[in-house]
Amino acid sequence: MRRRIVILAVLAATLATSLFGIPLAYGVAQFYLDDERNELERVADVAAIAVAADLARGARPTDLPGGAADIDLGLYNDSGLRWSGAGPAVGDRPVARALAGTVASENDLNGQLVVAAPVTDGDRVTGVVRAASNYSGVRMRIAETWAAMLGLGLLAISATWLVARRQARRLAAPLEALSRTAAQLGGGNFGVRTAPSGIAEIDAAGTSLDTTAARLGAMVGRERAFSADASHQLRTPLTGLRLGLETALDSPGADLRVAATAAIDAADRLEQTIEDLLSLAREPVRDGTPLELAELAREVEQTWGPVLATQDRSLRINVHPDTPVSRAAPAAVRQVLAVLLDNAARHGAGRVTLTVRDAGGVLAFDVADEGPGVDGAGPLPSRPDNGHGPGIGLSLARGLAEAEGGRLRVSRPAPPVFTLLLPGAADDAAPRRPAADGTAAAGHD
Repeated sequence: MRRRIVILAVLAATLATSLFGIPLAYGVAQFYLDDERNELERVADVAAIAVAADLARGARPTDLPGGAADIDLGLYNDSGLRWSGAGPAVGDRPVARALAGTVASENDLNGQLVVAAPVTDGDRVTGVVRAASNYSGVRMRIAETWAAMLGLGLLAISATWLVARRQARRLAAPLEALSRTAAQLGGGNFGVRTAPSGIAEIDAAGTSLDTTAARLGAMVGRERAFSADASHQLRTPLTGLRLGLETALDSPGADLRVAATAAIDAADRLEQTIEDLLSLAREPVRDGTPLELAELAREVEQTWGPVLATQDRSLRINVHPDTPVSRAAPAAVRQVLAVLLDNAARHGAGRVTLTVRDAGGVLAFDVADEGPGVDGAGPLPSRPDNGHGPGIGLSLARGLAEAEGGRLRVSRPAPPVFTLLLPGAADDAAPRRPAADGTAAAGHD
């Protein structure tokens, strides 16, 4: 690329110099010729005036006024014969034309520039003064000027070459850097970024490449995190499905149709969890549909009731009336609640309570249990180790909540209460959502 830029710049400079210099060189040559011709004509006119009186009396002048050292003067009579001075014995073409009464000139006549001026007496031509100079002197002046012009042209082209090399480096370096950045991006380095070059067009391309790198990095990061999130989030639905099938097998005379129906329901919830995780991993576009609390409460009861029952624990769900409308993504809310309920099941004790309420125009989900609690309120700490390892999934839940414009925090350290806060819908005219059954609270023990 650099070589092409330099070659194009030099060719453009050469073309421009030629288009300007060739006509100028021709004009300079014509200027020198005209200047020399005018000088010869002036000298010939002075000499013609000086000898006009003698020729009018019929006398033959013996001396001609002196001109410049490089100019030869000759006087010719009305028959074209040289009387005095320098020049051919018989007048040449310029002399013959001057005898007709006009000033005549001719270039490069026997290596000379010749001007012939008539000497007149009234309307009668009485003689001709011929002035000649060596044409090689004019050619030398023209050649010297052309050489100077050529030198200036070469100097201009050389300067163009130097400037083109500098500009080629300035233009090519950021493009080469963009190419290297794109290669690193293609190699999987999504943290690579371009450096500003000071060239608006190249910087715009670099900004677009940086944006692409950031989006690809975020996308790949979400895809990589999906496997870890899925292993955690799918554990509970699989456990519920397994428990239902084992209970049916261990109960003599159990209705297998009921067990199969329950297993299908559990499989549907498992499929929903997978769809939620895939949707969250690919940044779903929200359609603004209000969050259905009644459906959400039913799913929580069907999923977590059997899990807690195996631990001889109960689940209670309270949905307060007049809760704010929220347009948060249902997939994100389901997964955050799944993390909090799993945390309560694994690390808590006693009854687990899910409360849905109005927190001053903000939709709040409180997940509480009767366990020993956590250290302090506010930011999310990990649960203490109760034989199952520290609490897991809280960082995932926090990220999902913040992505919906909400917050996840510890409202009460002991007994622990984890609260998910979600913003209400921006439309003030949206109706308040009543409780699922139209009462102040719905409970499930």
